[in-house]
Amino acid sequence: MYGEQEKLTPDQDRDGDSRMPAVRSRRSGAVPGQRRVSRLIDIAEAVGVHTSTVSRVLNGDPAQSVRPEIYQQILAVAQQQGYRPNALARALKQRKVGAFAFVIPLLRNPIWVRLQRGALQRAAERGFVVMIMEEPEGDPKPPDTYRYLVEESRADGLLIATSLRISEHAAGVSIAPHVYVNRRGPHRGNNVVMDESGAVRMFIDHVTELGHRSIALIDGPADVDTVHRRVTAAKRICAGRGLTLAVLHTAATEEGGWEAAHRMLADPARQQPTACAVGSLNQLFGVLAALRQADVAVPEAMSVVSFDEDECLAFLEVPVTSVAMPLAELGSAAIDALIARVEGGQERDVLVRAPMTLVRRASVSSSPR
Repeated sequence: MYGEQEKLTPDQDRDGDSRMPAVRSRRSGAVPGQRRVSRLIDIAEAVGVHTSTVSRVLNGDPAQSVRPEIYQQILAVAQQQGYRPNALARALKQRKVGAFAFVIPLLRNPIWVRLQRGALQRAAERGFVVMIMEEPEGDPKPPDTYRYLVEESRADGLLIATSLRISEHAAGVSIAPHVYVNRRGPHRGNNVVMDESGAVRMFIDHVTELGHRSIALIDGPADVDTVHRRVTAAKRICAGRGLTLAVLHTAATEEGGWEAAHRMLADPARQQPTACAVGSLNQLFGVLAALRQADVAVPEAMSVVSFDEDECLAFLEVPVTSVAMPLAELGSAAIDALIARVEGGQERDVLVRAPMTLVRRASVSSSPR
């Protein structure tokens, strides 16, 4: 019969070879000895639900009504079986590419790796891939610059972590589905950010409990929204508690931290701070080098806290205390928000508050005064 697979016995093998030829199953298309590709029906049978339920969960259907334990079980079985959605079939059916573009500044900052990891993992769970693009901080482009990626069907939407608080960036991204990550854009409903105010409060609570009354904040350029929110929170909290605050804006690099720390120490008109918070990991290394060159001992003369957490901070000459922000959770939330935009869901801002912890190390001590 046409379409039937004929299975030869050793006696029927024309070459006399007794080895059995590889035969593909008409039902599954699998080759014996090879792992069969997992299908929706396989996951449904393992969990004990209908295939439509599995499809809705794995495609992130916002209208789904599935018990949390079933939802988690479906994801676990899908991962265990190595399920991968057919990207081409989905693209043809849904008229989507199945990919996002993530525009990030300063890839050499290891902190962005945590955010990317959260985004990539969540995107894979939802059946998408993510293209990472670096925008050099010295040449910031308006977010609308990347709209062509959607218009040319290279991506379904944009994740933008480079928007600035300047007029050239105020237009936002017209038409294309997008969300701003760790930054606030010009309009509400497209922002996925962390609780910078809570992070600043955590730092100030920690150092004031140890008697510090004069505080410095070394951070990035004022037109970066994340920096703006940290500085605004620091000014409000310090004013309410009667604390002295010095804010120093600088480039988010080692050289920037070095320059700002020397500027902080050299100002005779300013009460010298006894505790300093630093906005980025790159700046932190410059600050520590400047303090070391100026013979300012950490923490005896200057307590130091980083707003970037990385395991390397535990292995410095003086291990540095940090505020660990929910970067992986931020990346995951950004993917969910962008998928909602692509699927026509309601726009809403997302604030990721947890988990946020103070990682205590040796760089903070009681005020010397």
